[in-house]
Amino acid sequence: MGTWAKYDAEREALCTDLAGLEASQWDTQSLCTEWKVRHVVAHLVAEGNMKPGAALIGVMKNGMNSNRYVARVALAAGQAPPDSLLGQLRATVGARTTPLHSKPIVMLEDTVIHAADIRRPLGISRTLPEDTQVEVAEYVKTAGYPLGTRKRIAGLRLVATDMAWSTGDGPAVEGPAESLILAMTGRRAGLGDLTGEGVAVLSSRM
Repeated sequence: MGTWAKYDAEREALCTDLAGLEASQWDTQSLCTEWKVRHVVAHLVAEGNMKPGAALIGVMKNGMNSNRYVARVALAAGQAPPDSLLGQLRATVGARTTPLHSKPIVMLEDTVIHAADIRRPLGISRTLPEDTQVEVAEYVKTAGYPLGTRKRIAGLRLVATDMAWSTGDGPAVEGPAESLILAMTGRRAGLGDLTGEGVAVLSSRM
């Protein structure tokens, strides 16, 4: 399955889960400290619709801080009603647009990670296809700004216990692939599922 097909599958699965939420659950705090569930969904919608010119102006207005700009866009767009946000997210399935200079893997990675940001606080579980997790993990392990993974996992050996994937050398960090991906991207929620001598080091870098 190609990257775009995986992207479609994960967005469809997320839409199915969101469709079963009560209205109040859209205001659940996500794993993203600045965003509730509704804001994460708004971000997933917005990332493929940002016009280069408007994005540049927005970044400039936010002190050349792209993360601040993205966060504020999501906070504003996330005020829409749940039905509207869900409809907008459904409309991204099959879309083939990306933010400026981004590749399809960035869209897949963002979808997989932010879906976990939504599902975990809500107690919703999903077993992602192994090939999807491998592709995302392989991309994330080398990521610099804004994810900062390279420095975070330097000198550690990460080993998935639920599929054939590992990376790095050094003290071991072992656990489910999704939890490794979350920890690699700085989400402390993934740490509880991990074991090994390297966990304390990884935790200290978050």
